[in-house]
Amino acid sequence: MRNVVERMRKSVLAAALLVLVGHGVAFAQDKPVTATDAWVKLPEAGAKSASAYATVNNPGMYAVYLVSGTSDVAGKIEFRDAGAGDAVKEDVTVPAYDAAYLNPKGIHIVLSDLKKELKEGDKVYMTLKTELGLPVEVEATVKKE
Repeated sequence: MRNVVERMRKSVLAAALLVLVGHGVAFAQDKPVTATDAWVKLPEAGAKSASAYATVNNPGMYAVYLVSGTSDVAGKIEFRDAGAGDAVKEDVTVPAYDAAYLNPKGIHIVLSDLKKELKEGDKVYMTLKTELGLPVEVEATVKKE
């Protein structure tokens, strides 16, 4: 009986160690997530929100989840899905070794409570946050479609 208990204890400890090591590797993803080809659709004059698009690249071996964001021009950032009636998304998955394509017909960023009127050619800076709190810096240019 004692032998069985000892084996069970070792199995539980080994499983716990594997879980902790797995999480440690996820925290230590060595290649940063980046954003490219970012742009903001020029909103109509007086608009209080604008849509932003980008390619979010994940060169790492684990999926990353974007969960929030901030911007120099907006009081609030949300992820929305145009393909689902512009529903708010809790997070955006950026698959391992792949990218998330934030685009006008799918998942995109909505900048709400604009602090200033945006003009064509303006630069908009955003910081998207992953589920681990890691930043993804985005520089977008305002343009007409």
